[in-house]
Amino acid sequence: MPRYSVLLVDDDEDDYFLTTECLHDIRDQQFDVTWASTYDEAFYLLNNQQFDIGLFDYLLGARTGLDLLRIAKDLRLHTPIILLTGRGDVTIDTEALDLGVADYLVKSELEPEKLERSIRYSIGRAAALKALRESEGKYRGIFEGSIDAICLLDVSGRFTDVNPAALQLTGFLKAELVNKTLAELFENESVRLNFAQEIANKRDIRDFEAELITATGAVQTVILACTCHKTQAQPSEVFFQAILHNITRRKKAEKELLIAEKIASAGRFMRMLGHEIRNPLTNIDLAIGQVLEENKDAELSIFLEIIQRNSLRISKLVTDLLQSSNTGQLHLQPTNPHELLEQTLEIASDRIALKKITLYRHLNPDPPRIQADPEKLKIALFNIIINAVEMVEAENGMLELSTKTVGDLFVFGIKDNGPGIAREQISKIFEPYFSRKPNGMGLGLASTLSIVQAHGGQVDVQSEAGKGATFFVILPMKI
Repeated sequence: MPRYSVLLVDDDEDDYFLTTECLHDIRDQQFDVTWASTYDEAFYLLNNQQFDIGLFDYLLGARTGLDLLRIAKDLRLHTPIILLTGRGDVTIDTEALDLGVADYLVKSELEPEKLERSIRYSIGRAAALKALRESEGKYRGIFEGSIDAICLLDVSGRFTDVNPAALQLTGFLKAELVNKTLAELFENESVRLNFAQEIANKRDIRDFEAELITATGAVQTVILACTCHKTQAQPSEVFFQAILHNITRRKKAEKELLIAEKIASAGRFMRMLGHEIRNPLTNIDLAIGQVLEENKDAELSIFLEIIQRNSLRISKLVTDLLQSSNTGQLHLQPTNPHELLEQTLEIASDRIALKKITLYRHLNPDPPRIQADPEKLKIALFNIIINAVEMVEAENGMLELSTKTVGDLFVFGIKDNGPGIAREQISKIFEPYFSRKPNGMGLGLASTLSIVQAHGGQVDVQSEAGKGATFFVILPMKI
């Protein structure tokens, strides 16, 4: 036999006895009744005890049962409440329903059968609502706690709800996103049109790779899965659930690995080529030296010296190529990054002065020492600085050099006001033999990346065509 705890709130003792008798006349159920004769007593009991059901009289002196309903609502109590009153009133009934009352009974019409039905309905409805709240809470927890961005879209692909991960991914506020469609965030026009067409045709989308433009203008690469769902109320209407997995770091790591493999492959090729070129060059140099010693013809000596100079030039070129493709063994030591930067600028000073480039420094006033190979790191920074010098206009050129610490990382920043780098070229500039300069060999930035990666760091680039470029050399302070 089910047993229920009841909070009966009624300031009339006679009504309390009548209601209690009515409860005891209900068959196959037992009730433990706790009586509260005042509003304050009821307020105390609501705060300190749990009940299966509440029976609240509408009139409680200066207060009403509706006031108690408001308290129960504010306390987020889920006990089903039945409101009792001396007469029927549509206004009271409507207000009580708005406050979440389970049922509304007139005292003069109270009888065991009607009260039993009301209690059974109220408790059953409360149990269903509790299960619904728990289910909603569980799925809301999954929704809110997911590390992947989850978005709900309407039939046109417009945002209706997003989780915190989606806000973090896109950089927009929730109020800003609900005025946009997901397709608007895609960078590529063809991708945007393809996605919009799939949404219009109410088709599921799987393994859809796209690049999103965030609120700050940064680009994030995502893998998207979008599922079409029918609404329960109107099956003809649909909504979409989109899950976006951010693969920007993975794509970057894959790109860096590919470039590292290319650099290693280029290094092996250059060492083989250097060996094959140096052997005949050595023979040529020895032969020319011998002929120059024995030759007495001044005109012939001129041609021999031309051959000798070009042979030496080829030999130096091979040496430079070998050095740029091989970082070699690092000789790490505590290094002052500012001194290293100034030494690099000194090496590049002639070219900077020749083009009358303006230098700005925004340096960390108290730089920590970093573990680095100073000579190799100077080469890495020099390659970036010289690239910037060659790109900016003479006399109007500008270089901004900055340093800062971010956690356990040290960051060099090199910014120019040159023509910038097109987005499609940013991913290629570190590849061996790719160059934007007519006579460039495409080995400088490849060498820079190789050196920085050997230090356990990375190189980031921020640029737009026509708006200059900023290179960040990011190094761990301890390796």
